[in-house]
Amino acid sequence: MKIKKTVFERSKLFHLMFSLVFLLLLTSPALAANIYVDDDACPWNGSGTSGDPYCSIADAISSASPGDDVLVYPGNYSERIYMKTGVDLRSAQATRPVILPVKKTFVKFYGVDDCTLDGFTIDASSAGMWSNAAIIRVYDGSNNITISNCDIKGSPSYSKTGIRVNGQVSVNIIGNTISNSRYAGITTQYAGTVTNSTIVIQGNTIQGNGTAGIYLRGYNDTANNRITIGGSGINDGNLITGNGTGADDKGSGIRLYHIDQLSIENNTIQGNRRAGILLLDTSSVSPHITNNSIHDNTESGINIGGASTLTIGSGNDIYSNGTAGITFFTFQNSKYTVNPSSLPVLITGNNIYLNGRAGISVLEWVSGVITIDGNNIYQNAKSGIAFFKNCTAIITDNDIHTHPDVAGISTGDWSGIYPPDPDNPPSSVAFDRFRGPVDLTIRRNKIHGNLCGMRLDHASGVITNNLVYNNSRSGIRFSGDTSDPYEPFPFIDVWGITEISNNTVVDNGSYIAGLGQYRGGGIIYDDINTTTDPNTGLARNFYDPPLKNDTQLPRIIKNNIAAYNMKAGIRDAVCAEGPDYKRDYNLYYGNFYGDHPEQPPTYIPFQTGGCFYLGFKGAKTANPHEIFADPLFVDRGAADYRIQTASPAKNSGDDGNDMGAYGGSDPITW
Repeated sequence: MKIKKTVFERSKLFHLMFSLVFLLLLTSPALAANIYVDDDACPWNGSGTSGDPYCSIADAISSASPGDDVLVYPGNYSERIYMKTGVDLRSAQATRPVILPVKKTFVKFYGVDDCTLDGFTIDASSAGMWSNAAIIRVYDGSNNITISNCDIKGSPSYSKTGIRVNGQVSVNIIGNTISNSRYAGITTQYAGTVTNSTIVIQGNTIQGNGTAGIYLRGYNDTANNRITIGGSGINDGNLITGNGTGADDKGSGIRLYHIDQLSIENNTIQGNRRAGILLLDTSSVSPHITNNSIHDNTESGINIGGASTLTIGSGNDIYSNGTAGITFFTFQNSKYTVNPSSLPVLITGNNIYLNGRAGISVLEWVSGVITIDGNNIYQNAKSGIAFFKNCTAIITDNDIHTHPDVAGISTGDWSGIYPPDPDNPPSSVAFDRFRGPVDLTIRRNKIHGNLCGMRLDHASGVITNNLVYNNSRSGIRFSGDTSDPYEPFPFIDVWGITEISNNTVVDNGSYIAGLGQYRGGGIIYDDINTTTDPNTGLARNFYDPPLKNDTQLPRIIKNNIAAYNMKAGIRDAVCAEGPDYKRDYNLYYGNFYGDHPEQPPTYIPFQTGGCFYLGFKGAKTANPHEIFADPLFVDRGAADYRIQTASPAKNSGDDGNDMGAYGGSDPITW
């Protein structure tokens, strides 16, 4: 009895274990397999093993299950490939297999998930492909797709697009060469859009495509598309070069429209036909547009238009672009309408230099605030920062220098001709006066080595705590009408710079050998309504000596140091007006000395633009707060314009702080 019971129990245990194993086999996935393809096995089709490979990639994918890898040996494969969910298609060796055209799209991701295409040459450079087809197409509903390490060769005649994406997709495009397609390297193409998509583009070379290297378009400004171009890794950046070879005059390296979550990082974007980066109705997210090298593009390095909220920087090198480093301008296009105003844009921490016209150029009306902060802007051919339309701009903590033939900051010429031409320099591009002047806050900048530090003929706002030195014509030259209505602005009677305070304006002006004249003052008002020189009767040129208008009311000019300028230290429209002084608590020294070396460097009319007394109109009392004495700079020869402890400007401002750029409540600190 005991024996029988034991045998029975063992029998139960065996059947239980067998059942568990059977259930595990039913519920466990099949082991992933490698399935091989080799065109050397054609025309016979094998079983997919390495020793008996398939002849056709399509047959191998058809037989594969999720988790399998289809590995393709080198050879030429003329077939259309439909990717399958969970199946990766890879090169079996370092030598890439070649996929050749069969009229339409070579590779389709048709609503599939979790698959990779890696290590192929996909060649549409010769006849055999329909001219309107994409080489690779990722359709709506395809997610976790990777296209990597492929050489995707287009043709201006035989392929429209390298990689086309549409609808809702999640795709990584990594380490490819994408070249010579008639339309774009990576695109949504024409009226196509992406929505709720994540697209990562890293480590690619994208070159020689007809309209753009990358052209992506969202359905609208809130389509929730996260587009990453480049990244922080050593191999994440893309080389985007030589795009815009076709007839489209908007050809660019990167062209984005209605993209609401964008980052562009660590790319080289060079030699593209129009703009390096063209952004319309597009907004950036961290890490924003950072650490890119953007150069030698035919027009702009970065072109901004529409309702774009962007951070440009830090760490971009933007140089040697044909028109401007950064331009605000909306291209007209019959296929879509772009709002001509922009939302807030921050340009920070960049090097912007050697561009063919301006470093930063505002050619479009901008409704949001443009903040230009902490940039090094230098050696641009026609201006450091140039404005040709109304906007509000905050310009802080920049080093704007070495524009020897033009202004560091300018607001166009006087003519009022519209529209402005982005291909012409600021000295011959008119300001569009319809919406009124630029509203500027200019604070804590170093502005030096320019023809004119600031040339502000169409501006309102304030200028505080700037160090303005060694500009060959003048330091701060401004216009404005604080009393009587006068053109150029329709519907605007009173405008102009309202406050100039705590600036150090030193060593501006030079000797003009051909004319035998010393020219250039420190802080100088110029009446741009006077377009004819009253002395000669001839039309005034843009950089002719300034003229004042004695009907003007004075503005707040206080706590400045104006020293060693070739002409007047400070010359406003009028000398002063009481009982409250508007020009007050300034220090003057050594101005207007070149023409009259016999006069002492404190001779009041030379320091103050012809004013013998700074007090009530017609009165003979001097303003006791104005100082005529050596400012005692730390080292003027080395352009160290901080003041020594013994300086008469020490603690002499109206607020009890130091005069000059290093004083006041918001001093320059760098």
